[in-house]
Amino acid sequence: MEARLVILLACVSITLIVNTVIIFMIFKIFGSMASKATESVHEFQTSESTRHLLTTLQAASENAAKVSGSVRDQIVGFEPALVKMQAEHSERLAKADVRFKVVCRIIQFSAEKIEKIVTWPIRNIQAAASVIQGIVTFIRGSESDSDASSRR
Repeated sequence: MEARLVILLACVSITLIVNTVIIFMIFKIFGSMASKATESVHEFQTSESTRHLLTTLQAASENAAKVSGSVRDQIVGFEPALVKMQAEHSERLAKADVRFKVVCRIIQFSAEKIEKIVTWPIRNIQAAASVIQGIVTFIRGSESDSDASSRR
């Protein structure tokens, strides 16, 4: 029983030491990263090129705001013309839609008629076959039995 207890305590001690080392290493890594980030921010704040870049970016954003305002004003001026063009095109599209529907109906009607013309003989082939069979039966019925046996 004592040997098991010693083994358990040894495993717990090893696990505790490994976890402590891992936590300490993570602490050191994050500490060095924080100091590097602080140095980078300090250099960014004190750099003359960064200040010049910020001034240039501010001027560019002001110019972009002016341009977007003038474009918005021009678009507002075009709005009545756009509404008129939309009305005209919707009218034309409605007319084209009606014409397209008429053409589709004509094509469908023509296709149905052609189908009836083409498939009529096929549908009525059974009736035609029965008529032909009746004629053949009538012709054979008029022959005599002696003639029928001599023929192949």
